[in-house]
Amino acid sequence: MTAAKSPFARLRAAKPLRIMVLGQGGVGKSALVVRFLTRRFIGEYDPTLEKMYTFNNTIDNEVANLEILDTAGQPHEMECPGLEANIRWADVFILMYSVTDKCSFDECSRLKFLINYNKRRRRLSSSARVEPPVLLVGNKSDQIADRMVTFEEGHKRSADIGCVSFHEISVRENIEEVWDVFRDAVRRWRSLTKCPRLKRSSSEVPSQSSDSPSPNIPYQQQTGLRHFLNCCSKLFVIKPNY
Repeated sequence: MTAAKSPFARLRAAKPLRIMVLGQGGVGKSALVVRFLTRRFIGEYDPTLEKMYTFNNTIDNEVANLEILDTAGQPHEMECPGLEANIRWADVFILMYSVTDKCSFDECSRLKFLINYNKRRRRLSSSARVEPPVLLVGNKSDQIADRMVTFEEGHKRSADIGCVSFHEISVRENIEEVWDVFRDAVRRWRSLTKCPRLKRSSSEVPSQSSDSPSPNIPYQQQTGLRHFLNCCSKLFVIKPNY
């Protein structure tokens, strides 16, 4: 008789969800990740360091096995040699900016373009068909006097660049807002992986109709065959026996 596997054994066997946090230096990426993992707020970090964290918890009554990559915020982050490899590694992206810094807000548009470019290359070179969820997050909403980006501008930018959701938060003041971001990221990924028919974008799925030619039969033969079958259906009418 085989013993039932424990929840911890299933957890070790589960494939981790890989989340990448992107944005300019100083927007609060490290503070966001550490706040989520430890519930503590730490304001000062070295913006040139890149760290990987693993975290296991239950979200929506289901175990979540997470790998979170806190990327380095550099002035020319898009030119970092390892950035594109990290993008191809990740399943879900959190694009982060500070509402007090318009440059960090504009950087998110360029990073979203880089995500799209590298993920398209990955789909073309493999069988992957999942559009990775990208969340746009505005931080430092508590710094009202220094605000340079409004909530409405952030919400509009999220829709314009194709993000799945928008959050405006204060990592310093509200732990629940931080959890909402990661909870949303997990839910978005689960909805994709549990609904295979929604994995492909509309531009990748060839349109099909009942009149579309079959790939293995010449179109002329198909149209002739349909005409013949239509004639037969009119000539041979089966009458019921009473």
